[in-house]
Amino acid sequence: MANRFFNSKTFYILASVFFAIVLFFNANATSIRNQGTNQSGEVYTATINNVPVELKYNSNKYFVSGYNSSATVHLSGYNRLSITNEENSDTRNFFLSVDLTKLKTGKFDVPIRIEQLPGGVTATIEPKTMNITVEDKAKKEVTPKADSTQLPEGFTIDSLTVSDEKVKVTAGNESIQKIYAIEAALPNDVNLTENYSGTVTLHAVDSAGKILPAQIEPSTTHLKVTVNKLTKDVPVKITQKGTLDKTLSEVKTKISDKNVTLSGEKSALEAINSVEGTVDITGIVKETKITVPLHAAGVSIDPQEVEVTLTPVKIGS
Repeated sequence: MANRFFNSKTFYILASVFFAIVLFFNANATSIRNQGTNQSGEVYTATINNVPVELKYNSNKYFVSGYNSSATVHLSGYNRLSITNEENSDTRNFFLSVDLTKLKTGKFDVPIRIEQLPGGVTATIEPKTMNITVEDKAKKEVTPKADSTQLPEGFTIDSLTVSDEKVKVTAGNESIQKIYAIEAALPNDVNLTENYSGTVTLHAVDSAGKILPAQIEPSTTHLKVTVNKLTKDVPVKITQKGTLDKTLSEVKTKISDKNVTLSGEKSALEAINSVEGTVDITGIVKETKITVPLHAAGVSIDPQEVEVTLTPVKIGS
């Protein structure tokens, strides 16, 4: 009976269906395993800049400085999907690290390691090593002060305040002894020709003004600077333009402020001996008062405008 079943047409049909199913799933599994892998032997590459480097050390005992916090990684492999995943920081598996756990204090050239790199992907790191200074950790409190090097010639500071009376500084034991001041550094584009108020970054500096490695808490403060401006009084000159009415011999001018005060950098003030305003006398046939703006290059003017009284003089008067 059994032999008859195995030799029957039904058995062969069932066996054919079974092996077809097995071959189908086997083919799909192979396709899934090979997904992203090129069949031509082409190698895919990628260069990833600014990959963070993780430092492994006892941060409660030591302070580490003098190193670059990132490196460049060059990846290669036959699987395009794997390379793409590692390029993206959100899907990346690998990370860079430097192991300092067996080191004490001193200066070291330490290899950068790559960890958790997926199989089938190779990587090179640039640079391969990192120069690091390890010091015993030290802390102290310091009163911050403002950097006044961006004060132009001729200006003086009337008052200067920072919002934090004390800040906490953490650095290496040797480095912290070199700290001359914690400076509230003005932005590079700020020149103290005017009063200033804003949030600025704090830096630890030595006696020569060189920035030292340190952690400062808080790292920013609010700085307010009141500047005494360099000033100069100069006369106002009024120039007429336009067409004089044919019934008039002239138009006389009278200025509300004969002198104005300039403020600015010394070189700019020295180049100016007067400021000018212009009035248009076209159509003036009776006494008229006009507000005239004043201009001068590179300085501030107070007041910025003057009132000019125009008095026409009839011919034969």
